[in-house]
Amino acid sequence: MDAELQFTIEGTVKGHTLFSLVCQTIGLREHWYFGLKFLDKISNEWTWLQMNRTILSQPIQIQSSIISSKRPESPNSTDNLKPHLLRSPPTSPSTSTLSLPLSSSSASGGQQSINILELYFVVKFYPEEITNELIQDITRHLFYLQVKQDILNMDIYCPPDTAAHLASLALQAKFGDYDQITSSSESLNLESEALLPLSCFQKVELSRSDWFDRIIALWRTHASLAREESEMAYLKHAQDLDMFGLSFFEISKMQGGNKSNLSSQQQQSDQSSIATELWLGIDSLGIRFYKKNKLRPEVFFSWSDIKSVTAHDKKVILNMTGDKNATFAFYSGKSSVSKEILDLATGNHELYMKRRREQSIEIQQMRYFEEQQQKEKHRTFARERQLRLQAEKERDEIGRKFDEYQQQMKDIHDTLLKYQEAAELLARKAHISSEEARLQAEKALEIETQLERCKYEISRNEEEKRLYARQISECEQIISTLVNDSVKSNTAYYSCRCGEISLLSSTIEQRRKEAEELKIEVAKWRVAEAAAREKLLSITQLNQSIAVTNAAAQAQQNLVQSSSSPRALSPPPYRPILRNQESNQSDERALLIEKQSKQAQLALQLQDLKNVIQSKKIEERQTFLDKAYEENLAVGDNKYSTIQKASSGTASKRMAMLQDL
Repeated sequence: MDAELQFTIEGTVKGHTLFSLVCQTIGLREHWYFGLKFLDKISNEWTWLQMNRTILSQPIQIQSSIISSKRPESPNSTDNLKPHLLRSPPTSPSTSTLSLPLSSSSASGGQQSINILELYFVVKFYPEEITNELIQDITRHLFYLQVKQDILNMDIYCPPDTAAHLASLALQAKFGDYDQITSSSESLNLESEALLPLSCFQKVELSRSDWFDRIIALWRTHASLAREESEMAYLKHAQDLDMFGLSFFEISKMQGGNKSNLSSQQQQSDQSSIATELWLGIDSLGIRFYKKNKLRPEVFFSWSDIKSVTAHDKKVILNMTGDKNATFAFYSGKSSVSKEILDLATGNHELYMKRRREQSIEIQQMRYFEEQQQKEKHRTFARERQLRLQAEKERDEIGRKFDEYQQQMKDIHDTLLKYQEAAELLARKAHISSEEARLQAEKALEIETQLERCKYEISRNEEEKRLYARQISECEQIISTLVNDSVKSNTAYYSCRCGEISLLSSTIEQRRKEAEELKIEVAKWRVAEAAAREKLLSITQLNQSIAVTNAAAQAQQNLVQSSSSPRALSPPPYRPILRNQESNQSDERALLIEKQSKQAQLALQLQDLKNVIQSKKIEERQTFLDKAYEENLAVGDNKYSTIQKASSGTASKRMAMLQDL
């Protein structure tokens, strides 16, 4: 398959033996679509290997090499595995599909000389309907690689929007779903991938990153497509291209009329060469003749219209059915080209007739075996898809529950932070209250001390009051005595005692004033004592309320800590999801809706890409094929409508049209 194979063969081996060896090695049974090509050492052109001739009798370039005779060689070795498969093989001989060491005589010194031949295993014939006729997966894969390389090499004309769509399918076939690639640790470098033909970058004013973004957007619409499905979708879209499956040859209606023998004036003018030269296109449906471009055939003959094709030197003759004289002769540039035209025409004609006969036992067995394999693959794929959908639903359900638990944890954490802040605030308030209580206690103590001092002062004042009262009483008695004895006393004594009485009266008056002031002070101290008692009582009540609040906060905090423990947040036990027929039908409907949605999205993206390409295309770089494609698109023509128009009318009428070209 997409690899480099090495075989050791004898020089007398014929082409069909080597071809069978290659087919057996890669497990290919639909061998009639393929052939081997080599570089002709005489004409330096690529030529098909003749199956009925020995390999060395054909003009194959041979490379000599010396190896040690002690090294054993396996006749069927497949050592170097390098991706490579081309419809038009490269001119560089450094890479090859088949390396064939040919044994030769031994040399001196225990060394042996071998000759290495390089051949390319490529598609030679194409089916009419590629999706129904190809049976094996390996056949479809080889066709996919062939067509992909032809499009990238611009051997098949492909408009830029179709090229981008095919590139997205190629990425899906190689890497799988885009989302899985980006979610994994694998790095994706599109710069190293051959995605688009070089003409897309030259003719459209879009950067590489813009192209890659468009391709990735298309790639994402192909999610869940397997490799085989992606490759088959690639071939289905590529089959609608105008040049798909065609082998083109430049011909003329007269001998010597090929491009190499044109006049110098004709060689300088491309338009004049197009006007005088014809192109012959051979495919699985028949033979087409082109004049203006390779996208619109002028005349088409199906293989049922052609009786036989003969070639002699550079001349090729088409013999039509029904009329012996209905022939058309044309000339190629070289006799080797005429032989290749004959070979391709004969092979395609045989396959055309073979498809219209009853299928052989081998084909029926292959198709039955492949159908069984496809059914088993479909069952496996359906089972894996069901398991994948179930796993995705379970993953989504677990993710949803996980998000809910995370949200709950976040809410609990936020609540805990709020409670912690409230507890810290209460603690600060409690500390402030305790400080205030301490200060109030100190003030109460001070007030108690002052109260005791006031009591002491009051008791002392009471004692002094009683003492003053007793003295006043004594003074009154003395005054009374003095008044009674005043008559008897003489004037001198009376004057003396009056002085004492006046002094005593003033003293008594002073003592009365002090007593009044003391009464007023005692009343003030009693009012202060009552206020101090009330304040002490309020402080005591405040301390009791603070203690109750602290106890409630501590109880709430303990409750929050117990509720935030892992045991309280443990998820519910896992219960397997029971599926029934109704759930399967809903899954199928969901898949169908998803598929329709992706198709609609793909159509919108392709239409948008077409509009962007139309607005960004560089007019002066548009080729003749680009303009021809735009003309066909403007009139609503495609590959099949142009074939229908070119095949309209009878064979004789088309023959006359061909003669007039």
